[in-house]
Order: sequence, then structure tokens, then C-alpha cells
Amino acid sequence: MKDKLMQGFCLVLYAAGIVLWILRKNPALFVGLLVVHSAEYFIVARKIGMKAGISKGKAFLLCLLFGFTWWLPLKKKQN
Repeated sequence: MKDKLMQGFCLVLYAAGIVLWILRKNPALFVGLLVVHSAEYFIVARKIGMKAGISKGKAFLLCLLFGFTWWLPLKKKQN
């Protein structure tokens, strides 16, 4: 339940980033989220996704959308 709430929060952050981009002409939050989540995929999530049998494309998309909130529960199950 907590993980789903946090995933929703990630989507709200993206929505806020898009709104700021449109209204303030400042894409910093949106671009920052993309950069952080992309780096997170290559540093941690790709390996966890592979161990869980998730394709690289799906793992990348999940990481972009939800950050650590999707892979952290998988990592806990693997240990």
C-alpha cells in the first residue's frame, strides 16, 4: 500500500514538473526527474529488474515513472 502511494507521488512530481514547464517556462524539475531516474536505472534498477525477470525496456520505463518505489520492494524480496 505504501509503495503504491509513493508511486502516485512520483507521478504527481512529474505533473508538477510539466505544469512548471508550461506556466513558468522552466523545465528544471521535469528534466531533473528524468536525469535522476535514468541514472538510477543504470546504477541499480537494471540489475534488480534482470534478477526479477523483467525486460530491460519495462524496467527502464518503470524506473522513469516511479523511481526507487518500484524496484526497492523487488530488492527486498530478492534478499
